[in-house]
Amino acid sequence: MAIMKPLLINNLEFAVSEQIVSGSVELTSLQRLNDLLVLKIERQQTAKIHFTLIGEAKKFSQPSLHLTIDAELPAICQRCLNEMKVPLKLDFDYLISDSEPAGFDESDDLDWLESAREMHVWEVIEDELLIAFPIAPVHSAVNQQECIQYTKQSGEKPNPFAVLKDFAKKSS
Repeated sequence: MAIMKPLLINNLEFAVSEQIVSGSVELTSLQRLNDLLVLKIERQQTAKIHFTLIGEAKKFSQPSLHLTIDAELPAICQRCLNEMKVPLKLDFDYLISDSEPAGFDESDDLDWLESAREMHVWEVIEDELLIAFPIAPVHSAVNQQECIQYTKQSGEKPNPFAVLKDFAKKSS
């Protein structure tokens, strides 16, 4: 199992010079995420996570990064225990600075990354995927038919005491 060489960038220079990097990461290169997805090795080796990282000099009045992630992660449905794919399409914006920006409110729309000469892009991608991955993945409503044969169907059940009712009528 070959692990890909990590992608390192100087995140401040990357943002200021408005660079773009796009590509894919093999699931086997993201060990923490790979450990979460306990599936057949041959499927893990073919699973890829596609990403685009865009540096922006002045979008938020200071250097920032925009990250998009597109992945279909192999998982086990917690309802039927069959294999499934969890599709994730994620978008993130990060402010880059040496210290937390003044007035930064930690909204869900914008995150802060400390400027770094060597930012591990794949670690950022892995962190975001770990946060976004569902705790208990299940087939979507569209694919729920795949689970139907394994789930308990609700409905009327016979009353176990009905037999005693009939027995009481016969004995009187």
